[in-house]
Amino acid sequence: MIVESVDKLENFRSLRGAWNAVYRSDPEAQFFLSWNWLAGALETYPGEWTVLAARGADGSYLGFLPLSRETVWSKSNRRLCNKLHFAGRLFWADYGGILCHPDHDEAVLLALASHVKQMDWSHVSLKNFRVSERRLGLFMDPFVDHRLSVKSLTSLINRGETDNLVCPFIDLPESFECYLAEKLSSNARQKTRRMLRRLESSSELRITITNPETRSRDVQILEKLWYELWKSRKGSDTEHFASKYGMIVKQGLDNEMVHMPVLWHGDTPVGATASFIDRDKARLLFFISGRNKEFRDLPVGLVLHLHNIRWAIENGIRTYDLLRGNEPYKYSLGARQHVQLTSWIIRTRSGRNLNGMLDPGCIGDALRIAEDLAKQELTLEAMAACQQILVTVPEQTAAKRLLKVLADAQVARIEAGAQLAGAHEREP
Repeated sequence: MIVESVDKLENFRSLRGAWNAVYRSDPEAQFFLSWNWLAGALETYPGEWTVLAARGADGSYLGFLPLSRETVWSKSNRRLCNKLHFAGRLFWADYGGILCHPDHDEAVLLALASHVKQMDWSHVSLKNFRVSERRLGLFMDPFVDHRLSVKSLTSLINRGETDNLVCPFIDLPESFECYLAEKLSSNARQKTRRMLRRLESSSELRITITNPETRSRDVQILEKLWYELWKSRKGSDTEHFASKYGMIVKQGLDNEMVHMPVLWHGDTPVGATASFIDRDKARLLFFISGRNKEFRDLPVGLVLHLHNIRWAIENGIRTYDLLRGNEPYKYSLGARQHVQLTSWIIRTRSGRNLNGMLDPGCIGDALRIAEDLAKQELTLEAMAACQQILVTVPEQTAAKRLLKVLADAQVARIEAGAQLAGAHEREP
């Protein structure tokens, strides 16, 4: 098994056919590992990722592990370090994972893990890892190493009431009427029917579906509704979050893999949701919603979820995936099963990069950190960062130049200090 590192967009694009073939064959494949979804993330953040591609003896691709790379300054070690994450983290994927051809998954997982151990990093973060117990064991086994610390993580939110490693989903029946009859309680079913009749008979309430002509307007509606709903809790970051969600949804709409209904009261939008469509696996994945919390004529969130479920059934979708979090409302919609995620952090015990070098793909980030340290007048730290860069890439001219400037400035400070000390000694 040969593992290649792919870090150029044109090379990633060339993998599309092979990637889709593995995706369709892999029973553990999930939307955030699909080529279409990852392409949006990797195109948006060039230079911040690498894809490990495993090939068999005949040259065919049998597995893929998309990773993002991060460079940080370790104050405790006074060194630059590299961290690896699932690449989907760049686009706020709910979970990450590894694609494997099912007939070769043992060899693929061993080869990918062994390759990761040859890379330069101090941390590997496997947050929200969607993987079977068997595959998890195969992949993690090579990291049992005296140089490494491996720790599992929990993910509790909402004051510990919500387990964010649980992903409920609804298996959808053949018709919406069957869904109402089979998935909802008697009381919920009666309330739902009354609410739907009210919606359908209303002259003021309506649902529209985003299309190319309304895309920009509807994304702005979603961003605004989400912002207004969350600004009191998210604070100064709310605008950034809303904007990034909008960017992700917009790309998904452009690639025809987002279903986005908007609920209107007259000419005023009061709610919107965006869900990803995985046609290969026949899943609809609820991603984000926004609503006007002042509008109380109907339960906006419930109306839009029911719309999504009906649309999914009518379009041959077999699963409504509610993604991470075991909030009660998901079970009230009919979720009876869930996927259990796992999260891991692998660290070097030394706190330094495993193989003593910087990741060559992160030299640009490393140089920016060195320049920032220099601007903060942390001269020794900046010099140490430059020296690390030059160990990895000896001919890196910008690092050479910055190191010389810093060294000259350091010598000048030492000489000035010596002259000042001598002057004090000569004073009567």
